[in-house]
Amino acid sequence: MNNFYLKIQKVDRTCLFELSWGKNQHITAALFYPEDIILSHNEWHKIYCNFYSNQLRGKVVNKGIIAPPPVDLQAKLVQAEAKFLYEFHQWLRSKELHDIRIKLSKQALEQINKSVKDNSLNTIDIFISCNCSELEHLPWEAWEISTEFAPGNLRIVRQPLNIRQEGANLNKKSPRKARFLAIFGDETGLSFEEELRSVESLKKQASVEVLRWKPNQDINEFKNEIVTLLTTQNWDIVFFAGHSNETTFTGGQLSIAPNVTIALSEIEKPLSTAIANGLQFALFNSCDGLSIANKLIDLGLSQVAIMREKVHNRVAGEFFVQFLNAIKEYKDVHEALLAATDYLKTEKNLTYPSAYLIPSLFRHPNAELFRLKPFGIQHQIINWLPTRRETLALGTLVILSLLPPVQEALLDFQVGMQAVYRNVTKQLPSETSPPVLLIHIDEASLNEAGTKAHKFNPIDRSYFAKIIDKLTTIPAKVVGVDYLFDRVTDDDTILATSVKNSINKNGTWFIFGAQVKNNQEQGVHKSVANLNQALQGYVDKSPGYLSLVSRSTDCIQSCPFTYLTALVALLNQEKTTQNLLQPQLSRNNDLRTDLIKDLGKLPENSSLTQKLQKLRLSRFTNFSESLGQLWLYPIIDYSLPPNQVYQVINAKDFLRKDNTTLNQDKLKQQVVLIGAGGYEEAGLSKFHSDTFPLPMGVAYWRSQNSSSRFLQDFTGVEINAYMIQNLLKQHLIIPIPDMWMIGIAAFLGKYVQLLLAQHQHTKRRCSLFMTSLAGGTGIYALISMQMYVSASLLVPLFLPSATFWIYALFGLRNHNDK
Repeated sequence: MNNFYLKIQKVDRTCLFELSWGKNQHITAALFYPEDIILSHNEWHKIYCNFYSNQLRGKVVNKGIIAPPPVDLQAKLVQAEAKFLYEFHQWLRSKELHDIRIKLSKQALEQINKSVKDNSLNTIDIFISCNCSELEHLPWEAWEISTEFAPGNLRIVRQPLNIRQEGANLNKKSPRKARFLAIFGDETGLSFEEELRSVESLKKQASVEVLRWKPNQDINEFKNEIVTLLTTQNWDIVFFAGHSNETTFTGGQLSIAPNVTIALSEIEKPLSTAIANGLQFALFNSCDGLSIANKLIDLGLSQVAIMREKVHNRVAGEFFVQFLNAIKEYKDVHEALLAATDYLKTEKNLTYPSAYLIPSLFRHPNAELFRLKPFGIQHQIINWLPTRRETLALGTLVILSLLPPVQEALLDFQVGMQAVYRNVTKQLPSETSPPVLLIHIDEASLNEAGTKAHKFNPIDRSYFAKIIDKLTTIPAKVVGVDYLFDRVTDDDTILATSVKNSINKNGTWFIFGAQVKNNQEQGVHKSVANLNQALQGYVDKSPGYLSLVSRSTDCIQSCPFTYLTALVALLNQEKTTQNLLQPQLSRNNDLRTDLIKDLGKLPENSSLTQKLQKLRLSRFTNFSESLGQLWLYPIIDYSLPPNQVYQVINAKDFLRKDNTTLNQDKLKQQVVLIGAGGYEEAGLSKFHSDTFPLPMGVAYWRSQNSSSRFLQDFTGVEINAYMIQNLLKQHLIIPIPDMWMIGIAAFLGKYVQLLLAQHQHTKRRCSLFMTSLAGGTGIYALISMQMYVSASLLVPLFLPSATFWIYALFGLRNHNDK
């Protein structure tokens, strides 16, 4: 709120101006008292009263449309107004007031620039108070301050010189419909038809009560009716139409019935009660209202609109219609008064000359301007709709939330934070024995074995056969091969013999990697393994997400490598599945097909069936995939320490006879994964490497254990190890979509905005709000990270937090600009 306070006082033959603002800042000026201007004003006032004498809202003798006054009288009024305003403006341009005008104009220019920058309306209110009646009657509202230096939006508002009561309802917000009390007094010689119609039109937006004296009604009964309505019901607006006059000691006089007046001092207590009950604004559409306004503001009313001079009946009607039209458009009372005054000046000046100089608004300096608030569901919805800036910000955040690269980056960073949180809070899985043994065939292993360069890719089958032979002696029950054996080599027979030997001797489950081409799996060549005796699954995956099967499909046509490996491992862990088929060399049908069919015959309440059902995608997630999204699609939990996910050993160490790092009993229960150890030739092609960016969660754990045997790179087989561990442990972290949480954050942010709009905020409160906002974000982050651990839900942090901050800061900024 940008307020200046201008006190104008007559001291002997001098006029003192004192402009104050901010923190006790002020400018003073003294210039000669404008006796000539007071005389010009009195001359104008005399002609003005003569021109409008037959229909003033004072005592008149007739009613209806009166023939217009002679043209020369109107001309005299126009000339008197021009002479008076010229002298008034020249006086206000005196050099003594230069510093005051400069200060106001510079402030106006700053507000104009701010309005352009923020695409908002920023106004400056100048509160004027005068110490004598002569100065009070001058039309200060016509002071053209900003036209000399800048086209600023300066508004003149008045306040009494003395305000003894603290303002009531200065920033009152009411959830109900505004209540409007219209009191129509003595209408002798007047017509209230236009005002009555306008009041009736307000009923759609406010609760309206009309109080009007009825002919032959007992006057004491009518007075009691006024007092009862003022004291027993809660009003937001009181409107009076009729005759009124200034008084020196009683705060003004209202004519409520023919030959019956009531002084404001007589109803001071009922008026104080009405103010205490919520009355915020009063409009007196009657003559000579200065003493009325001063009295009501002194009683604690926050704002009053009055006519300083006598007012013609039809002018009062036209003014009220325009004022109420603006109020119905939800403009504040100052905007409404300016709109009505401008209408009189631009549209009706030929008909009603000088009428635009009469209206004034008095206001308590700390009061927020009253305006009607939209009421009802439709208007509530409008309040909740985003503004232009909010729509732009919200749209940007939503678009970011839908972009896969942004999703992957934010997911990786949050899971990295989750790893730190797990470590700090010591919330790690109780089982420390990793379910996966990872055998890395790295460059050092191949070089030690004397592998020729051309046998790095495709991998040397004979070297691979040695690993299989060693696993057969342990024996390992489930072996996942993260290599693509789709090409024929001279050594295929050696590897095939080792695979058959392991199946024949131990019933080993082999799962070979494949890739999807043209919607079909392209995997292990028959020269290496027969799919009647072994399995294959595709290794294609979405970065950061588990590879799962939808509920509406099965694994017969295609199946993810990690899902199939976990399925077989779960099958081998079940004690009640000894009757299910096992790999055998004598089989003549596709092993995967028969396996899936056999699993489908299991009872729905069997533990294996229930475990497998948990590893299926929801229908909603399947639908989101058709939109290019992965909503509620379980992610790989890289917040777990690698040494609790898999035990890693390179191939050369595994093949050593004196190796003591492996526990053979434990190895029998582990899933064995064999994959490339990050050498340059690994991968499908030069541009399709088998090494990937190191997830932040894994990077954190590696930094905590620098002596570990992990490679510097992160290989595809390590990703598969994480996936298999998550699936075996039924550890599915469900990410809540960013877009959903952005919507919730926008809703909460808008709610905070609406709360901010209902309260006045000092700098201290703003600082406290910012501190609370930062603290709340921290608490939200802690809740989010704990939900990840306790409820297996990943609640997004960054985009929702940004959304809430944007809404909250917009709300705070909008409120401070008012």
